[in-house]
Amino acid sequence: MKLARATMNNFETVISVENLEKQLRECKEELDRHRVNVIELQQTVINHQKQQLSTVTASVQKVKAYSTVLAQNCAATSPKVGKPLPVNHPTPVQQPGREKNMVVFGLPETTDRVAKTTLDELFEELNEKPKVTTMKRIGERNEKRPRPLLVSLEKRATLLALLRKARNLKDSKQFSAVYLSPDLTPSELKEQKALRSTLKRIRSEDPDGCYFIRNNLIQVG
Repeated sequence: MKLARATMNNFETVISVENLEKQLRECKEELDRHRVNVIELQQTVINHQKQQLSTVTASVQKVKAYSTVLAQNCAATSPKVGKPLPVNHPTPVQQPGREKNMVVFGLPETTDRVAKTTLDELFEELNEKPKVTTMKRIGERNEKRPRPLLVSLEKRATLLALLRKARNLKDSKQFSAVYLSPDLTPSELKEQKALRSTLKRIRSEDPDGCYFIRNNLIQVG
């Protein structure tokens, strides 16, 4: 009787140990599941923080670009103090013929006849048919790049139409390297160069933005 009772006690002890081991395994599995959940939650938080940081960075870049545009435009529209011009000195607006002139940069330099043909093709690319009164190369010859071509047109309205459409040349297969500019004075050319440099920097800081030059100011599209 005592032996049977001892055997029963041992059997119950074995069952209790097995139950404990089972409960321990279940606890470990539950703990592992919680650890996985914590890791996934941490990763979600990290991804969300990265997305927020990316959004903030993009906003900061856009604000910097807007600030640069504002500063550039304020500088462009601020009155410039300098020496007074003589009474009879011609200002850029007063210089005869300049308001109907434009300068073509990047047009291959060959003979006048070929240049005229190429110029007509350029105008056709912009869907314009202006009447050219005179054209000539300006500046000293340079083997590395063609000299600018100074073109005089019959009507200023046609000139303005060409200048408005000039930015479409960047998508042209034949004239993507050609740039059109009004006939500017040296000081105006310097300002235009600074303006284009600023525009290039703004576009690099905010590649998703739309920025362009109009009326000697950087515009936001």
